[in-house]
Amino acid sequence: MAEAARSTSTPPERADLALFAEALAARLPGSWTAVIHDHTRNPSAFPLSGRVWDDGHLSHAYARTVLQQDAELTSQSGAKLVVIDRPLRRHEFLVAALVPRGINVTDTGKAPNGIAVSADPARAASAVADRLLPRYERAVHQVRIEHLAESVAAGERALVEWDAVSDSLCDADHWPLDDRYGLRQQQRDAEMWAQFAPFLDHGPALIAHAEETLPLLDPADRAAGRWPYRLRVVRDALTSGARVQADFQVVADALVPGHPRAKEVFDRAVAERNAEGWHYSLTWMENAGALVEMARAEQALRRGSEGLKRPAQAKAARARSPLAARKSAPPTQESAARPVDRQGLNRRPRLR
Repeated sequence: MAEAARSTSTPPERADLALFAEALAARLPGSWTAVIHDHTRNPSAFPLSGRVWDDGHLSHAYARTVLQQDAELTSQSGAKLVVIDRPLRRHEFLVAALVPRGINVTDTGKAPNGIAVSADPARAASAVADRLLPRYERAVHQVRIEHLAESVAAGERALVEWDAVSDSLCDADHWPLDDRYGLRQQQRDAEMWAQFAPFLDHGPALIAHAEETLPLLDPADRAAGRWPYRLRVVRDALTSGARVQADFQVVADALVPGHPRAKEVFDRAVAERNAEGWHYSLTWMENAGALVEMARAEQALRRGSEGLKRPAQAKAARARSPLAARKSAPPTQESAARPVDRQGLNRRPRLR
């Protein structure tokens, strides 16, 4: 009896995070992989904590709880989620998004906050697919557009600065006066590539979204902005830029770490990549504003459609209300056998 009493008072074991994360990844839409990070040897170090894109339960759990492990889920399209144990709940987990790499997200108010899920992988996958992933995709698109707008503005400033100094470094026939021209040109190329490079990863998704949205937008705006043409131009620029980056990566991977001339060769390869990519980064900066314009037009279209939906929804709600049903019901016919005494003199007495 004593053993039975002790067994019933023993708290249930916590659900296994590693098994849950792998089962969850197998059930999410698309192709996902799960990587488990064990922190038992160094519980104060959580590499994923700085990348958590959440302003709710999960970020608070990282800040206030000593976690033994976490799991990183990655989709074939590049989406990333993190899974941790839910504090004080042995059969629940917290799932949240990770900030996309290459983009600086400063406004936590746009975070697609994570959700709590049960230890049942099938039910958890349904909740993640229905509730978290749509918010994540909208938030990722929004921060990509904001980053793109900032990047295009920075590229324009770099070009204005270059135009301001390039003439002063050339003679009357536009020939460079000395090595300062080449050095300043390398700086320009580096600045433009730095603004262009993040979109080698994020640009294709932005273009694909814009191409899906294009038929829904106003034809006059499409023609005025030359959006179909500019979409083709930026796609070609990304394709060529990716080729330049791949050629550079071959050289970078071939370098022997610690070799005396490794840094010299690497720096030269960087300068050559930036110079070769100058045309493509310039083409991107001159035309990528179309993606920002289309995103704003899409937002305006969505706000307009939502505004039209509200009156219709309100009308439908009023039609469903009991009060509306009573008002629309036909008046009750009075019985000819017993006329109603409108003065209340001939009413039946109430039953007590």
